[in-house]
Formats: sequence, structure tokens, C-alpha cells
Amino acid sequence: MKNIIWIVIDTLRSDMLASCLSETAVYNEIDEIIEQGILFTDVMTSGGSTRISAPSYFSSLRPGLTGMIHHGVQTIRNFKDDVLTVTEYFKHYGYQTFRWDDSSLDSCQPKRGFDVFESGYPTLEHTPHRNYDNDRRDAFIARVRQSKKPFFVNFHLDYIHDFGGNQKTSWTTDEYLKVVSRQAKDFKALWDKIAPGPEDIVVVTSDHGCVLDENYIEYDKSMPWGFANNKTRVFASFIAEGLTPSKKHELIRSIDIAPTLLDLALGKEMKAQGISLKSVLQGGPVPELIGISERNVSFDVTSVTDYACVRKQDWAFYFHKGEPMALYDNSEGTNVTDHMGEGLPVEEELLNFYRELVLEGPQTATELYEQAGLSISDIRSEVEASILLPVYIWNDEVRLCIDALLDQILNTELILLDADGSGEVEKEIKAKYNDRLYLLHVDAKDLPLQKMLNKGLELAKAPFTVTASPDCQYTENFCYSLREMFLSKTDTVLSYPNMKRLISDNREMEYIGNDDCFDELMFSRLGSIFEHKTATAAYSLPHFNEVGACAMFETETLRNAGGFSASATDVLAKTWHKLNRLGRVRHVNKGLVISKDRTILRPVIPTPEKEHGLKVSIIVPLNGAADHKLLPMFLTMLSKQTEKSIEVLLLNQTADANIITALANNFPELNIRTINRTGEFHDLLNSGLYAARGKYIFWSDISDKLLPHCLSSLLKQIDYKTDVTAVKCGHFLQNASNMANDVQPMGQVREMLCEVCDLRGLLYKRRLHNDIGIFRAPNDNEQGWYMCVRLALVKPFEIIEEPLIIAGRTFQFNMQPSIESYHRILRSSISSMGNTIDLVRLYEDDFRHHRADQARYILEDEMMLTLELINKSGINSGALLRVPKVQIAK
Repeated sequence: MKNIIWIVIDTLRSDMLASCLSETAVYNEIDEIIEQGILFTDVMTSGGSTRISAPSYFSSLRPGLTGMIHHGVQTIRNFKDDVLTVTEYFKHYGYQTFRWDDSSLDSCQPKRGFDVFESGYPTLEHTPHRNYDNDRRDAFIARVRQSKKPFFVNFHLDYIHDFGGNQKTSWTTDEYLKVVSRQAKDFKALWDKIAPGPEDIVVVTSDHGCVLDENYIEYDKSMPWGFANNKTRVFASFIAEGLTPSKKHELIRSIDIAPTLLDLALGKEMKAQGISLKSVLQGGPVPELIGISERNVSFDVTSVTDYACVRKQDWAFYFHKGEPMALYDNSEGTNVTDHMGEGLPVEEELLNFYRELVLEGPQTATELYEQAGLSISDIRSEVEASILLPVYIWNDEVRLCIDALLDQILNTELILLDADGSGEVEKEIKAKYNDRLYLLHVDAKDLPLQKMLNKGLELAKAPFTVTASPDCQYTENFCYSLREMFLSKTDTVLSYPNMKRLISDNREMEYIGNDDCFDELMFSRLGSIFEHKTATAAYSLPHFNEVGACAMFETETLRNAGGFSASATDVLAKTWHKLNRLGRVRHVNKGLVISKDRTILRPVIPTPEKEHGLKVSIIVPLNGAADHKLLPMFLTMLSKQTEKSIEVLLLNQTADANIITALANNFPELNIRTINRTGEFHDLLNSGLYAARGKYIFWSDISDKLLPHCLSSLLKQIDYKTDVTAVKCGHFLQNASNMANDVQPMGQVREMLCEVCDLRGLLYKRRLHNDIGIFRAPNDNEQGWYMCVRLALVKPFEIIEEPLIIAGRTFQFNMQPSIESYHRILRSSISSMGNTIDLVRLYEDDFRHHRADQARYILEDEMMLTLELINKSGINSGALLRVPKVQIAK
């Protein structure tokens, strides 16, 4: 079996190639190579954009059957489940399948069937040295050539599409030809590195043309039916051992390429709407063919499109919503005359073709395959990933979540676990997704989360299963990238991603794409997103689910381990902890999950919040006899707090535990527990976190004096407020001469990165440790400072400027921060922001209130001051400055 190499040069018109009889173009490297094969100079594409043409030529179906019939990016989500692609055929017959696109901005090629689905940087602007011939593409080529199977690979080259990185709305022919000459050099570099040989069959073509010498946006608005040759006339060259170089000027269609490749390589029939040209390549005549292009002006998915053009040689017949519209002879040039109604034989021929193919022909791919005696299951591979999605209510966020999970790379199935007692979820699923073949609606009403998930696990067909939250959206490589970890490291039992937090979304579209694509649109252009890089989550799992709700595991591994674990607090945390004992929990450092929730950094399942018997856990570390002496006064003070729903956790690091117990017994009105733990100080602090039962955490130094209304005042600002995660009050610092200085609280990370702070006066929700994990800094002198920064990275604190505490020590727990402490905290904070100094994150509220360019202008001085303070620290973090570049014009 021979390898298949399919190279698509985006936006390359055949009339702009010297080898295709252009009178304008200069002979270049593309001409040199495509003349080595059998070159068809007149290939009609199925649409004037990649989003319409690519699904069509991959499936060998007209666009009306693929579902992707609009130029806009949103159409990518309309690709129909019942459409088989040539990729799937080759995979079925034992090939390893690869896809490469120079740009990662969106994925126009059908995703199903590809084993490896990779791309370069978001655009040419982001690509090193503005050169698509780079290390990333080289690595992909090497991976293809290392395949142990025969391979099918599709390369999509974007230099012309990106107009050399200089986007404009109007291009002259001269400008275009200069870009084509640079694309030719890039193509030659690719060709030399692929180095096709006797075992390879190569086809080089384009997906569509373009409009030159006028504003193409205005052209499209004024002529939405315009399937002119400049947009749909391209070329195709078949290069392989045994094929004698020649040129064919008769019309063929882009939908004929896939059946030809399948026939050449395997002698198999694709059973679609294109034909195999194998006999032509072997010396036979070119059959008389009629091509078709289609498009809709709305995102509606219809078999009969808003506009269509059928063409035979120079004759083009246009249709509007199935009705004849105009008949043109393109050989007349730009001043064409409408010949419809003149009784020409070609009009009847083209009308009959359209009627038989579109109006009377199959209206779905399934119908076409049934007529050909083909079942989808005959070709399509097994499901590769099962997605478990618990849903409790129906809203637009759930719809967006489902749409994202149905638009995944790999063959996936979505198992929707419906716990909605009202029946609305079921009604909406039937109305909106009745044609989706891989969405399984499961009744899970009245089931607790553990039983819901186990029901889904029982139904999962794929070797890998992933859990998802209905409150989030997902990049198209969510399942693909999580699975890559298992394929590359065999001891993996659980993989989980970063989460991107959305500030605002002004894109006017719902398509997400991969993580690089979404980051480019939402950050660089709009300044509307940041990403949280998680830390060593496995350490947190016994007590805090730092992994979050979205993670992948091997289906049989969890089944053999007894399924999802029962838990009164966190089903997923307990399940992930169980899997952690069987292998390695691994972090995928990509932002594959997207959330609009301002109060989380990790995805969560929106189950009803657990009722807490206690409001506040007051955690008090004790260190030696001096602290023991202060204990009676401290407990007396706590007994006078107006808030009574509290527990006191005394963390004892000394061997003398009896004294503490005896003193605590003198305060029966307080709920006091003693935790005895020797070892490192951060282990002592974590023991308090693990033991805490309150909804909120409050750390107190034994020497602190809390005003009677301290806790009640803090609670008033946070309790029952879903958008508040932490509140911090000011304090009086009493010096040796009993003079008190008013210390104002800090609530922003950017403040904490410039000045020492600690946990004094901070009341926060215990569940925040699911986002940030536990204490793990190696040095005692920065424990409180670092934890404060990490908590504020979730969301800035609400501030009570009123001093509610009198402090006798400058910093809690005898903390003595040094410049080394500052360096470690700064490095760790930058690491959690993705090894970047993320100014959007540090000034999130400002970017919520202003457009990116306005926020940059307003904050420029303050941002520079922050950076100056960081730079003066002398650390060498290697971090990048992450700040939006430009605001997109609407």
C-alpha cells in the first residue's frame, strides 16, 4: 500500500500559475513541481472558501450534504455526523492518518478519522520569523515519516491565505503574484523535506481562489451568488511513479480527488458523488463533467442551498433557492450576458444536472450511502473517547457546552446524563440534536452524582472516558490533547488540563477552535481571557480536588477499580485519589476548558452546595511554650465573638500536647480540637486545612486580638454571596511602646507582588483550595504570603478597611520574609500564570470594564510601575510580558 500525500495550497488560483497557461504569472517553484505530474488546469471547487470546499473534497459530496455551506467560521460546527471522509476510508484500510495546517486559527478540515491532527501557530504573524517553514512543521514531517504503517497525510499551506502577514480588503494582481512567489519558496522547502519517493502518491491542489483588484468583502456582499472562476477555479496535479507528466485542460471537480486517491492506492470505491480519475491518469480520456458550487448566506443547514452554480467548461448556470437565476458564458470575460431563456442546449443540460443531483437526488449523506449499499459503520472506526456530561438544568450555557463537546477532534460520543426533573433538557435535546448520531441522552433523574456517573461509565464504548462540566465550554482538542498524554506516557491513569477564564466575549461567534486559536482571538485581540496553570494536584487529592471536574481516564481501569467512588463531599476528588494509587496523575499544560465563572480556577460540576454545620474554622498554629502561655487569653477573646458558629483548631508542633488539651478544657463553650503534628511547618498548616469542617477558613496568630464583631463583620461581606470568595480586613499593629499603626488590607495580586502580606484578617471559602491546592512552599517565612497571593489569583479580595484585629507581631506565625522569599513567590506566581506576567489577569476588573486598547491606555503608567518593581527585584524568571496587542474593529 502506497503512502498518500495531499498538499493543499490555500487561495491559489490556477490562472495565476504559468504552468496553467497564465499570461500574467512568472514561472516559479510550484509550477516546476506540479508539471512533474499529470496536471489538471481547470478544477472546480465546491465553494469559494475553505470552510465550504474542504468538507466537500474530503467527503466527495456537494456542500449541501456536508452541512458546512457558509463562509463564516461558525459553520464548522455544522459538519454532519453521517458524512464519511476519505480520511476515514484510509484509516479503515489500515493507514495512519495525519493532518497539518500552517495556521491553527480554525480547523476547516473535517476532524474525524485523523490519528494526528496538528497545526502551526495561530497566524503568520505569530509564527517565528513569519516563516511557516519552521521547527514545528519539521517535527510534524518527521513524525509522518516515522510512521510504521502506510500513511495518509494532508498538508494545508496558508501563506497566500494570510497574504504574507499583511491583511487587506483589496489586493491587486501584482501584489497577489508577489505573495504567490513567496508561497512557492515555502512550498519547495516543504517538498524537499517531505522528499516524495516511489512509495508515495502525491496530489497538489488548492481549495479555492480569490477576488483581486477590488474589495473582496464588498464583492461578496453585493454578489453573494458570485461563484466566478476566480473563486472556484483551481488546479490539481497527481504525481506518482508510473504517471506520465502531461496537462489536461478539461474540467474536473475537487470532489473527484478523494475517490481518485482511494482508487490509486487501494483500488477501492468511495461511493460518494465524485468519480475516480484513475483511468484518466492511466491514459484514458477525461470524461465530460459538470461541477457544482454551493453556499448559504445564513448559518441554516439546508440541502438545497441559497445559491448554487453548476458549470460545464465555460458555461455557468446559477440558482437561487433551487430556482434558475442566470446563465453565463465565462469566455465572454467580465461583460457577460445572461443567456437564460435563449433555448441553448447547455441550459437544459445544466438544469437537468442540477435537478437530478440537488432537487431529486439524496438529501442526506445517509440516503446516498443507502442507495450505494454502504453503511456508515462499514467504514467509520470505533468511538475513541466517551464524554460524561451531567446536566441538571437547561440554559444557553449548557447548549454552548454541548455544541463544543460535539465539535471534538477524534471520534467521540457524548453521554448526556439528564438529571433535570422538569423535562426541559430532554425536550431541548430532541429539538436541537435529533440528527446527531453520537449524542446519547440518558435519564438520570433523582440519581446522586456518583450513580449518574457510574451509569454513564457503564454505557461508555470508548477505551478512554472524560468527565465534563455543563458550566464550561471546551476547545476542539480537549479530548485529543488529554489522550495524547496516555499515548506518550503509558503509566498515566488520569490526565487533566488547565482552565481558561473568560472575562468577556465580543467575537460574535460561538466556535472555539483549539486552545492556541481561542487564546489568540480572546487574548491578543480582545484582552478577554487568562489561563491558570495548575500545580502538583496529586498532593491535594485526598482532601481537595485541585484536578477539577474535567479529566480523562482509561475506561476499563476505572471499571476494574469499582467505578466512581461514593463520597459525601466530592465524588470526583475521591475517584481521582483512587486512580492516583494505580499510576500517575498527569497535567496537560494547555487551556482546554473555558469558564465564565469569576470565582473558580478549576472546573466544577454544579451540584447543590453542601450544607455546613459550622460557618468558620479558626486555625491557630502553636509553636512552643511562649505560644502556650498566650492561649488562655486568646480563647477568652474567641469566646466573646458575636459569631458563634465557629470551631477552633489548635495546631500543635511540640511534644507537650497535654497542656494544650487541659487549657482547652476550660472553654467548654468553644468547639476546640487539637491537631498534633511534628515535621515541617507547611505540613502543620496542611493538617489544619485537612481537619477543618467550616465553610470558611480564618488563620489567626496566637498573639492576635480580634475585636468582638470581627468574624461577624467579615461574614456579612461574604456569606451567601456567590461572587465573593474572600474578604480581608485591616488591623492595628501594636509596637513595643504600645503605639498602634493602622495597616490597610491588600486585595489585589499586583499589590502582593510588590509588598509583603500575610493571611491576617482574611476570611475565605474553604473550597478555594480545590483551585489552588495546599501549602507547599519549602520555606516557613513565606507560607502565609504565598498562600495569600494564590488565593487572590482566584479573585481579588473584598476589602474592609476598618481595623478589626490588634496585632502584636508584624507578620503572622513569626514569619520573617526575605528577598529570597520574594523571589520564590514571584516565580511561583508567574509560573501559575503560564510563565507570563499576565497584565490582563493582574488588572482583570479593568479589562472587564473597558475594551482592551482602552484598558491599556488607562493602565499604562500603573502597569509600568508594577513591571518596574518586579524588574528591580533582580529575579531572572524568563517570563514573558502578556498584554493584548490590538482591539479588533467591529
